[in-house]
Amino acid sequence: MKEQDLIDLGFERTDETEGGGEDYHYYTLDIGNDYVPMCLISNASDEAKENDWTVSIFDYESIEFKDLVELIKLVSLLKNNVKNK
Repeated sequence: MKEQDLIDLGFERTDETEGGGEDYHYYTLDIGNDYVPMCLISNASDEAKENDWTVSIFDYESIEFKDLVELIKLVSLLKNNVKNK
């Protein structure tokens, strides 16, 4: 998966600076209502250089999406089924 794919899906970039280390960034996408959104989060840019970009469900890193088509399906399913409260 490419960085531009995440941007095209609406993911937002977050930049981080490590004291003494390299700067890095990652992407997040909140889906759901403002009360309880689900957060999808990418791996960090330094990891993506070696292994490409992947996306996990925040706090559930054991579930990882590497395939763009599958991620598009997930995002679509989640966005189409948000309860409005």
